[in-house]
Amino acid sequence: MLKEKTNLKYLKNGKYRITRIYYAYNHQIIIMARLYLIIITTFFSISSIAQSYRVTATFPDFSFNGQVAVLSTSYDGNVLENVVIKENKAFFTGQIKEPVLCMIQSDRARGQLILEKGDISIEMKLSGGVSVGSGTPLNDALGGLISKYNELMDDIMNYKGEDKEEYYKNVWTPNFTKEIGDIFKANNNNDIGTMALMYLSNYGQEETIDDFFAQAGEVVTSRGPIQKIIKQRLALKQTAEGLMFTDFTIEGSDGQSVSFSEYVGKGKYVLVDFWAGWCGPCKREIPNIREIYDKYNGEDFTVLGVAVWEKPEDTKKAIKELGVIWPCIINAQSIPTDVYGIMGIPYRILFGPDGTILARGLRGDTIKETIIQVINSL
Repeated sequence: MLKEKTNLKYLKNGKYRITRIYYAYNHQIIIMARLYLIIITTFFSISSIAQSYRVTATFPDFSFNGQVAVLSTSYDGNVLENVVIKENKAFFTGQIKEPVLCMIQSDRARGQLILEKGDISIEMKLSGGVSVGSGTPLNDALGGLISKYNELMDDIMNYKGEDKEEYYKNVWTPNFTKEIGDIFKANNNNDIGTMALMYLSNYGQEETIDDFFAQAGEVVTSRGPIQKIIKQRLALKQTAEGLMFTDFTIEGSDGQSVSFSEYVGKGKYVLVDFWAGWCGPCKREIPNIREIYDKYNGEDFTVLGVAVWEKPEDTKKAIKELGVIWPCIINAQSIPTDVYGIMGIPYRILFGPDGTILARGLRGDTIKETIIQVINSL
């Protein structure tokens, strides 16, 4: 409005009119230049966020034709696309903001890949086989991680030496930590790092795990499984050896509640076996637990079973079939495993007469050795 008055005021003076027209025109150029810059900046911002991908999944044979292949994110199960398989192939195309670990599944085949910018290929294999994406940098790195992990697991599974426990602790575990740890450090803010950190939390040297978590980037720490492990590790620290037991209460299938403190901290050593009837390794250990119970159960020592992650009727059936004669808390679900930071079963903890946690993660021959040492100290 002010510019218009100024132009009118000097309208009869040609010199000033030219000057004012020049300034007005120059101002328009600046405005247009700014708009153009904003458009260009916005275009490149959108381009950097939206990454186009094309995935070609090849299935084992033509019997898969007509089935639906599902592309979903691994960590939350979010379905990105459903495609009908034709000529034993499925094609997935789209855009994604950031690379993410995904699964492709059909009735009988499953594959894993990093969904990222570029052309990705994956040779689908029947269930039990290892299908991994290839053709882009992160997928090639994913294949390297999985190959290294399988190589290391084959090493310990096929070890034929005299003292497997010694080899596992002093040779295999440090080597696993070094090999997988190096891959994690190179990928600490993408989903290869997420997988590597999960592997390390399961099999890495315990004293190194916190350092690896401290190096994890925002992408890795935002994933649900990693957040769960962080909570589990906090629970481990809060229920470490030397600390007093943490109580929990379970609502039984009969409507009656039972507390852990009814069994622990009552003047006896208590070996607690966290187990489930569907768990093969748990069932194979029952005879060993039975031997310990038959030999040492009495005034100073006893055994307690805590059935987790299972329907109470299935636990009752397993108790009868396996001959479990010691007390057992059933229908515990994930309550005790969350409290004690337990990620897998079978898992055993030995508690002292006052409820102090004396030993965690007992397995194999170390169960008997620890119990014998305790009994002999009485």
